[in-house]
Amino acid sequence: MPNLATFGATEYMDGALTLPVLKELFLRGAPSRGRGRPSRGRSLVFDVHDTEEEDRERRRECRDLEAADLTGCVSAVFVNALTEFVTTYLQPQADAEVSDSEIDANNPGGRRLRRGVRFQEESLTIPGLQRLGLRGVKSVAPRILSPFILAFPSLTHLDLSGTRVTPDILLALGESSTIRLQSLALARCVRLTSASLKTLLVDSQVTSELTELNLYGDATFITDLSEPHLRDIITKAPCFTKGVLAYLDLSSAPLTRELLDLFRPQPKLRSLGLSHIPAIELKAISNFLKTTAPNVEILTLVSTSPELDCGLRPVAPGTQRGSARQSSVALHTQLIRPLCTPPFSFSLTSQTSNAPPPTNLRVVELSTALLAGLGAGAGTWRIIKSKGGRGWYVDTASGWVAQLGSGKGSVLRRDLQPDHPFRVEMEKLSNANGNVTSGVGWHARKMEVRSCLRSYILEVTDDPNKILHGHGMLGREDGLYGAASFAHQG
Repeated sequence: MPNLATFGATEYMDGALTLPVLKELFLRGAPSRGRGRPSRGRSLVFDVHDTEEEDRERRRECRDLEAADLTGCVSAVFVNALTEFVTTYLQPQADAEVSDSEIDANNPGGRRLRRGVRFQEESLTIPGLQRLGLRGVKSVAPRILSPFILAFPSLTHLDLSGTRVTPDILLALGESSTIRLQSLALARCVRLTSASLKTLLVDSQVTSELTELNLYGDATFITDLSEPHLRDIITKAPCFTKGVLAYLDLSSAPLTRELLDLFRPQPKLRSLGLSHIPAIELKAISNFLKTTAPNVEILTLVSTSPELDCGLRPVAPGTQRGSARQSSVALHTQLIRPLCTPPFSFSLTSQTSNAPPPTNLRVVELSTALLAGLGAGAGTWRIIKSKGGRGWYVDTASGWVAQLGSGKGSVLRRDLQPDHPFRVEMEKLSNANGNVTSGVGWHARKMEVRSCLRSYILEVTDDPNKILHGHGMLGREDGLYGAASFAHQG
């Protein structure tokens, strides 16, 4: 397949990812033409009849691989093949000793060199690959993971969620002079430290152009971020101070009202994860969306805020325990009504006000207990469940639709009629009660790095051209990748 540009694998076929397959994937194109190859060493001396050289000649005519998704690949066959691939092609190796006769031949002037001189090969680089997904590749050791990641100097999208990535790997990644990431996922990376995250995001140019950042953690795997380091990230990291983030997940981080107040305006933020932050008040989140991030459409609040705990958390003696009904009332009165309802206006004239709601919020992910307490929903808000354990409270009358003659392309409408195709589809998904495809959902947990088509009805972006490219954390996938993105909590 000389024109192959993207490749995806899953845990159900990773046993086929042998060393020859990995060589076909990653050594095609530029690495076989000489670009990225060592400047000297054994690799430049070959037998013209050698099978390896014949394969190299064939791969030279192939197109460079642009994206590789290895989500969930953990089999022994794959791990052993990747280990051999890295040690053979990506790690520097010492050449054999140079003999006295070879030294004499290379030095016709007769100057003697010290016997046993060794040259070290430079590491092979693979410049064509831009998007790499390694979510859940938890069986690969850090000593293999590090040279593999650093072999791709042109990376723009990198998903390391659930891997054995270490602070040393982040340090080496942050020292790259060529990598400029646009999307980075480090969810549930239990070996990372607060200091390593702060250093990468604040001090490195590698993350200065980020538009998507996933630091998701939950009650099982809490993100190791201290409050001082989180403060530095919020106030000093370029991706935060520039206001260019479109996707952000800080679930389980030690976020407080005071830290939310330190955020600079985030006008491009569309999808925000604030789950598993039990102490933060709902009013603080509501005020943050209204004043700092009014364009957020998707918000996750699973196990967040004491007002939404449905009475499931332990309380101090003598304190009255809440209930699902009280949490439902708090959700509507403190979040949905103030953020999603147009401001009230009264006029004695015939002219009516068309003032929009204060924010674009239209989807809220909630805990299973709270969703059960919401019943059939209120007004146009309905519950839509994924194929797995996630669920969302969705305004079915709100969605991006084309508006002819507006000159703006798609616009967010809050008043879709009951017979509008978008609203009809939303109602169908709600009535399905979780009997849906794996691609149904919002706020993906997995980064989409391959080219793929996506369902228009759940689209977040209003740029139709983006469906032809790896669209990171705002991408949409189906099948096993869709399950990793939307079905599972972790």
